[in-house]
Amino acid sequence: MLRSLRRFRRRARKYFSVAGAAELSRRYFVMNSFDGALAILGVVMGAYITGRADAHLIINSGIGLALATGISGFVGAFLSEKAERSRKIKEIEESIMMEIKDSIIYRASKFVTLVLAVVDGISPALTIFLTLTPFMVHEISPSALSLQYAIIASIAINLSMLALLGVYLGKIASANRLKYSMLTVAMGLAIVLILFLSGAGV
Repeated sequence: MLRSLRRFRRRARKYFSVAGAAELSRRYFVMNSFDGALAILGVVMGAYITGRADAHLIINSGIGLALATGISGFVGAFLSEKAERSRKIKEIEESIMMEIKDSIIYRASKFVTLVLAVVDGISPALTIFLTLTPFMVHEISPSALSLQYAIIASIAINLSMLALLGVYLGKIASANRLKYSMLTVAMGLAIVLILFLSGAGV
């Protein structure tokens, strides 16, 4: 099992290197995680501000949001990557006047297309699911976690994920990670403030 995982990891690194997709995968992950985190934060805050905070409703809305963003991300990334990489393969074949379907370039292109689509689909769904976790705990055991504390915990988890995304961005940029972290958290707090001021609902 471990040997198979190591082989897969080596092959993935090789294919990503050949296809030049490492930077793109990082970009997809951060961008879509950020979108998912802010979207579910809007759902939670909207429900709270309008006085319609109901754990069951928030969970169902969040699952619907996760499915929609996940499927949309997967399909959109798969189709766009497939189109772009197919065009590049054709350009290479035309330049050397022969097919390269048995080459590592072709296999790498197919591999990273699928992996990038999965990254694009899973990243927003993951941040949404984690933000919903306190509401799931409340649904299972209301006495263990009240709705009020579930809302606070949900927002805290959401802002923590935004902070971690900022740290990751700072690492990628080889820059001040705290500065990036504060910036991503500020974006989340700005969403909270805007919703409070506008009284927006779900």
